[in-house]
Amino acid sequence: MNGAIDLSLRDPDRGNDQPVNGRCWLGCDPGTVQPVVWIGPVSIAGPDGIATAPAYACPRCVRRRYAMARADDTEHDRPPHLTERPRGHP
Repeated sequence: MNGAIDLSLRDPDRGNDQPVNGRCWLGCDPGTVQPVVWIGPVSIAGPDGIATAPAYACPRCVRRRYAMARADDTEHDRPPHLTERPRGHP
C-alpha cells in the first residue's frame, strides 16, 4: 500500500470495489445520499432478533475511524501514567 487508506474492499453483493451512492452508516446524516464504500457486514441483536445488513461509509468517516484505531493501537502499549487522554481519542 502507498500510505493511503485502502477503500477497495469488495462488496460481495455487488462484486466490485467502486463507490456507490448511499447512506453513510458511521457518522453522517442518515438522510444524506453520497458516495460510500462497503465496509463490511453488520450484525446486531435487538428485541426482535438479529438484524444483519451490508454497511457502507463515506471516505471521510472511514479515514476518521482509521485515525481513531491507529491512536488506540499506539496508546495500547503506553503505560497508564503516561496516558493523558481516554483511549481511542486522537
